[in-house]
Amino acid sequence: MRIAIVFAALTLSAVGSAGLAQPGPAFTGELTDSAPRAEFVLDLEAGQVVTLTTESDTGLDTVLTLMGPDGRAVATNDDYHSEDLTSRVIFAAPRAGRYTAVVTGYADATGGFGLNVFQGLGQDLSSEARVISEGTVSLTRQQTEVRQEIELSREDILVVSTFALSEELDTTLTLMNAAGEIVAENDDGPDGSLNSQIIHQPARAGRYTLITSSYGQMGVGDAIVSVAVDPNADAPFNFDSIDRTSIARYEGMITDEQTEIDYAVDLRAGQTVLMIAETIEGDLDPVLTLNGPDGFPVALNDDRGDGSLNSAIAYTAVQGGTYSLNLARYATGGSTGSFELEIADVDAEAVATVRAILENPVTLSGPEQIIETADFRLHYTLEGSDATTVEFAQATAEALQLAYDTQINRLGWAAPVREPDGRYRAYVGDADGAMGYMSGIQVVFDNASTPDVREGFASRGLLMIDNDLGEGREEDPLSLMRATVPHEFNHLVQYGYDSQEGLGWLYESTASWIETATAGMDEDAARYANDDFAAPGMCWTTNNPGHDYGQWTLLQSLVDNHGPQMVTRLWQNAAVHDGLDTMSLTLAEVGTTIPEALRRWRIQNFARDYDMAPRIESAVTMAGSIKRAGTFSAGGPVQETGAAYIQIRSGGVQHYGLSGADSLELFGLGVRDGQVEVVPLGRGGVFDASGYEYAALMVFNSAVPAAPGDCTDESYQIEVSAAGGPAAAVQYRVDGAHFQTPGA
Repeated sequence: MRIAIVFAALTLSAVGSAGLAQPGPAFTGELTDSAPRAEFVLDLEAGQVVTLTTESDTGLDTVLTLMGPDGRAVATNDDYHSEDLTSRVIFAAPRAGRYTAVVTGYADATGGFGLNVFQGLGQDLSSEARVISEGTVSLTRQQTEVRQEIELSREDILVVSTFALSEELDTTLTLMNAAGEIVAENDDGPDGSLNSQIIHQPARAGRYTLITSSYGQMGVGDAIVSVAVDPNADAPFNFDSIDRTSIARYEGMITDEQTEIDYAVDLRAGQTVLMIAETIEGDLDPVLTLNGPDGFPVALNDDRGDGSLNSAIAYTAVQGGTYSLNLARYATGGSTGSFELEIADVDAEAVATVRAILENPVTLSGPEQIIETADFRLHYTLEGSDATTVEFAQATAEALQLAYDTQINRLGWAAPVREPDGRYRAYVGDADGAMGYMSGIQVVFDNASTPDVREGFASRGLLMIDNDLGEGREEDPLSLMRATVPHEFNHLVQYGYDSQEGLGWLYESTASWIETATAGMDEDAARYANDDFAAPGMCWTTNNPGHDYGQWTLLQSLVDNHGPQMVTRLWQNAAVHDGLDTMSLTLAEVGTTIPEALRRWRIQNFARDYDMAPRIESAVTMAGSIKRAGTFSAGGPVQETGAAYIQIRSGGVQHYGLSGADSLELFGLGVRDGQVEVVPLGRGGVFDASGYEYAALMVFNSAVPAAPGDCTDESYQIEVSAAGGPAAAVQYRVDGAHFQTPGA
């Protein structure tokens, strides 16, 4: 089919005239074997911006192509939304002419579809929005930014969005008031792309300056910039709107050398202060912590809830005295930059204002329904992008209550911090691509469920379970939900002990372990071990993605060797200790150390000595094989607490000598009669590989990283020679019933 669509001419530029954001026509069509292509004609003016989007109720995987007046493709898109396989093209016409939108099916797919045409960038503006300007800006080495003056009233809600037309252009937006102060800025927008978006309601009317640039002012290329005022936009709270009297202002720098700064704050009993930290330059993610006169924390904030990474604390002093305000960077990520810190007197109601911003981070897309259990209040909706079914919501509520009963009542974990109404808050909705998540709401510092312990950073949180768990996966959505719920609830339990634990590995490894231990056949975490098995040379606590999930086997190893109390003891210690101390003190209670526990864990991994092993597809990756006498050079390094496994294929009795860092040690591993025999060789020794079904050496690095994630590579060599003495003795054996030949 071929349908003509003629737009009224629009004059659009970086500072064009005002107008209404108008959706264009909506069309339907059908692709068949005999008509696999549909065409739609668009007459565009030079500079005109148009957004084309397909949709299909039948799940048709569309491909959308825009052809120029000369018949050549000027833009194309297959999947804009991976969930529904729709397509989107955003285009700024370089010259006037007749363009053609072509819809086809991926791999010759057929079915019905719709094509929606929007005059403009097509961001989520309401019908009452007023477009101030919309057009293309060009960034070059000489012109690293484009400025635009905007007049705003106090009632206006400004919505500015960019869309990069040049590949890999990372745009940034900055909004400054008449005094030259930054009032809003954004690098990457809410859709996870490198495009940018600012939604801002000014504290006062006046002239503002919008600056479009690129990250580090290094980007070159073209981008569409849309500037609009939308009364229905959801503007983040403007902290400048809080009336206050400034007490002190500070400026400073957070660097890799100076990661935190303390400020003394003298407060009267009953005095309410607002403390705001804002990044001026760099990528600094500031965190504010207020410690009372006794040294214990009384208030903390990371992200203040306005869409930025800035922090804010509103606090009413319980007692008078000298408090300490700590400004530090977020524990992970290594952000740096300059900041401005303001401390101001405010009315007591500011505490409730700031708290309310953080209390409700979830807004469902339709009318909320509620299911209550003994310990939970579950929110869900039947409409919009968060929509679910009553049956799925009811099943989720039951799974949540079961997770509580299992982890708290049966396994003996401390109950997490409850909502003021005595329950825990949970949602079924769009989890932004995740199966679920736990989000911290308020650091309360001390958990009332543990009267004998004063935690340092216990926190209250909420749970989100995804409403579309079956999308793109073969598993039953209910089964995935029953695996996700105990995992995410355990994060809530963890926050009841410590929401700021320096041993970050502990969070995901524990939640994955609890899933394997309590979800039965519904568990979905055993497979995570494959990531860790694939790179055994990585150190424990490595920052490489996936290893913290996959290292749930370390917790299982501790339970197998020292009893079921080990995991809860780790978290009980995390409440009052931090970082590597959390692990070393817990292990000291059972008479072992980090190197000893990690060594045994690496051997268990080789043997696959876990009840869950049948659900783990892989075996540990081998670093190579030894076939004859001579020098074996490693295929890769071994980091602290990491291991390398080398198959012995030469057989017989031989001497193996290890060279490298002093922390490296050698073990012989042999599989025989359903067991794995462990033979310590130290820096060198004789190992008899004959008679084993499979024989290997393990190089283990017994060094412990100086701090979690602070891992370094160590290389090694093994010298193989004729034996000059008797073979070393077997020290102990582990169960090899689930042993799997590596690489098979």
